[in-house]
Formats: sequence, C-alpha cells, structure tokens
Amino acid sequence: PVFWAGNLQIGLSLVTLALIFLRHRLAPVFAVVLGFASAIGFTVAHVLPHWSSFSDSFTGAHPAPHVTGFSWFAAAFEIGSGLYLGIAAVVTMRRARSV
Repeated sequence: PVFWAGNLQIGLSLVTLALIFLRHRLAPVFAVVLGFASAIGFTVAHVLPHWSSFSDSFTGAHPAPHVTGFSWFAAAFEIGSGLYLGIAAVVTMRRARSV
C-alpha cells in the first residue's frame, strides 16, 4: 500500500505541477491539498512507528530494512517540500483574495 500511495502522490504531483505552470485557477487549491497531504502522509508512513499496512516505518521496534541516512534525508526533504508547497499556496490564495 505504501508503494501505491507513493505512486499516486507522484501522479498528483505531476498534475499539480502542470496546473501551476499553466497558471490554472485551481492550481493553488491542488497545491494546498497535495502539499499538506504529502507532508502528513510521509510523516505517518515513515516517521511514526509501525501502525498499519500503510507503514514503512524508519523508527520503532522493527524499522524498515535498509533504512539509511539517505532514507531519512529523502523523507525529511519530502515532508519539508510538502509543507512549503502547502504554505506557499495558502499565501498565494490569501494574496489573490486581497487584490
């Protein structure tokens, strides 16, 4: 399930990126939803201890095999990128509303 959720996230990321570059009116909405959902999803899948079939935990009693420093870097980068995307989209939406 984690593999397929990640693939879905990649597909939605490509759609969101296309909307952003095309300056589509729904781009900020997609970016808010995708950004925060990605950050939350990566956190619960990789940072929390194993909790379900959607876990690929880097922590806890039985961390995922072959977890390296790069695994942590990639997860932290993905979480940070999601938060940044979501926050940037919220700021964009607020600025558009005030004009």
